[in-house]
Amino acid sequence: MSTNEQVTPSTSLGTSEHDLEYGPTPPGAKYEHTDIDTSIGYKFALWLIVAMLASVGIVYGTFWFFEGQIQKADAVAQKYPLAVGQDKTPPLPNLQTQPFKDVYLLRKGEAEKLASYGWVDKPGGVTRIPIDHAMAVLLQRGLPARTGGGTGLNVVTQDSSAGRTIVPR
Repeated sequence: MSTNEQVTPSTSLGTSEHDLEYGPTPPGAKYEHTDIDTSIGYKFALWLIVAMLASVGIVYGTFWFFEGQIQKADAVAQKYPLAVGQDKTPPLPNLQTQPFKDVYLLRKGEAEKLASYGWVDKPGGVTRIPIDHAMAVLLQRGLPARTGGGTGLNVVTQDSSAGRTIVPR
């Protein structure tokens, strides 16, 4: 051998360099000595199953505990005679559950009022007529006008955020 050649134990014993990483295999071994010990694997599996069963027990125990609390509270509430037949709806006014339907029904009712005859104040003799008929009557009779209208001298013009308004003095 020359001085440049190095002799490695793996080449001299006929084993690979990866075997040296784990050490020699004991004589008479019937399994790979680098594998996990089977008793450790079984202990881990056993404790894993115990932990899972304990978790399931805690979850279901908590569920049944709270379910029992609700049943006890319901039983106590049933003792009071006013609570037995009590309606669970909150007092008025309630939130709208179907706002689009409510708006539709409102507009439908308003349209029916605008297109029909009816009493507004029966003792006072005030009625309502369909809006089409009311517009025709207004065209026939004309709008009422004030006789002797104002000269504009007693009117004050006032500025506001919405524009100019006229206010009497």
